[in-house]
Amino acid sequence: MTRRLVVLVALGACGPSEGKQGECKDSLVVGDLVITEVFADFKAQVGGSGADEGKEWFEIYNATDRPIELEGMRVDHSRPDGSKLKSHVMAAVTIAPGQYFTLGNATPDLVPAYIDYGYSADLGDMFNSDGGRLALSCGDTEIDASDYDSVKEGRSRQLTASTFPDYTLNDDLANWCEGVDTEFEAGNFGTPGSDNDCTPVIAGACTEGGVSRPATPPMPGQLVITEMMPNPDGTSDTTAEWFEVKALADIDLNGIGLDRIDDTAAPKVIESAECLHLNAGESGLFVKSTDAGMNGSLPPAAIKGVFTFSLVDGSVAEPTGISVLFGTTVIDTVTWTDATAGKSISLDPSSEDPIANDSESAFCPGTTVYFTNTTTNKTDSGTPGADNTTCPVVVQPGQCDDGVTIRAIVPPTAGNLVITELMPKPLVGNSGGAEWFEVTNTGGAPFDLIGLGLDRAADTRKPDVIGGSECRSLAPGAFAVFARSAVPASNGGIENVTATFGFSMVDSNGNAQIVDPATCDVVAPFTCTTVFDRVDWASTSGTTQIPRAGISAQLRSDQFTATANDATPTNYCAGSAPYGTDGNLGTPGTADAACPP
Repeated sequence: MTRRLVVLVALGACGPSEGKQGECKDSLVVGDLVITEVFADFKAQVGGSGADEGKEWFEIYNATDRPIELEGMRVDHSRPDGSKLKSHVMAAVTIAPGQYFTLGNATPDLVPAYIDYGYSADLGDMFNSDGGRLALSCGDTEIDASDYDSVKEGRSRQLTASTFPDYTLNDDLANWCEGVDTEFEAGNFGTPGSDNDCTPVIAGACTEGGVSRPATPPMPGQLVITEMMPNPDGTSDTTAEWFEVKALADIDLNGIGLDRIDDTAAPKVIESAECLHLNAGESGLFVKSTDAGMNGSLPPAAIKGVFTFSLVDGSVAEPTGISVLFGTTVIDTVTWTDATAGKSISLDPSSEDPIANDSESAFCPGTTVYFTNTTTNKTDSGTPGADNTTCPVVVQPGQCDDGVTIRAIVPPTAGNLVITELMPKPLVGNSGGAEWFEVTNTGGAPFDLIGLGLDRAADTRKPDVIGGSECRSLAPGAFAVFARSAVPASNGGIENVTATFGFSMVDSNGNAQIVDPATCDVVAPFTCTTVFDRVDWASTSGTTQIPRAGISAQLRSDQFTATANDATPTNYCAGSAPYGTDGNLGTPGTADAACPP
């Protein structure tokens, strides 16, 4: 715990210097004092002097439960091997129990506010390279000693903050770390006179709840990349990029490497003294910036590390991607060829597997808005740190969605698709939305209507292809209605329209046909070689006869064949059942018991 400084600094000279053996006024034993921090290389402001005079310092800690009088204690400074030794004997000053106390190379009257005691130039300059050693002694008894190394300009070296300061901990340089969080003077970082704030990274270990334990790195199959944001739109591309991983087992992310697969830079290793733990099923984020104001307000609790490379959009010609590694072992890799602005590349939850996510088709654009720029109104969508949403079904050419699975399209076979009812001349909407015709399946197995062409022969329009991804399966004996409009208010009140067409069903001398559009000419009149069924009609006898306006022509149930519906009007009867609200008669989508064999 940090203690407020209540010390008495001796005025006047600091006492004897090099060569004198200090005899402590107080009775000290080994470990009563602990060397906890060393600041050896001051960083001057722009235009200022780079000299360290008056700016070097080190810190000690009173590990006892009583005040300690430091008068007579000898401080030695040397190289780690004892060479270049210089010493200083402390003047009268007291350090409170549990207090951090700073000693600097300033004269007592010129010490900065963060230095408690000035030893002037007695210890010489601290060593910026190859390390040094500090020791505290009472006569021949060494109370504490510690080496320092890895000096960086403007940064202190601190004894780990993960546990209580102890004189045995500072013997191992692995327990020291660089001060980076607290700026005690412009451009200079450390915690003079207060608790240290860094924890060293120890390979293969991490600290959890203040206790060090072995880190558990992921193995292949235990971590999967689930989402990427290469092209944020709501905020800066350089600070708001991120990607997400999901643990499939209890693991730690300490020591893993993050890499963009198409650059030449070495992987960015995630180092942390604290355990970056993920439980099985938990997700974590790697980001370009931890600043919520710059990264699109990403959830801080989910952030596990920072990467320095840029995510790029990629292309079919030049795919891009990222890898997660541990050492040289690849844990997971994903690639992509396109990135939509403001949309993450999100893995479908059913493909959360390091093999399944190798397929770009397992990903889809994120749809949940997580950030809105109130100035530009641009948004970024995805689920950073949260469960991904299910991707829309992707149907490949030649396939369809039957509501349960994606499967191959089953086309009708010759003769089992029959046109059974016609309404070329409705009372309202003639040559408009109320025209329709009906088909049935006379075979022994279902077939799909998706991909079929609805056509009027020899006109100047291409067949209207039944599109979408749904199979639109037609069971044996079932009916399907094709109309100019699927809206009941426009089509005469028909609710069950299967698909729409754009051609006009002319009142007389007309026709309608179901074709395979792949077999049709590419120029008018778009003649098709595969016609599943065709019916011609007229308002006079000779072909299928249209009785009069508002009445359908219905094929008799014993004539349900693709040839019988081509014959004389006696194979048909007039619709007699009213439907909708316009006064039309017919049975669109159902059998008509009033039309006997």
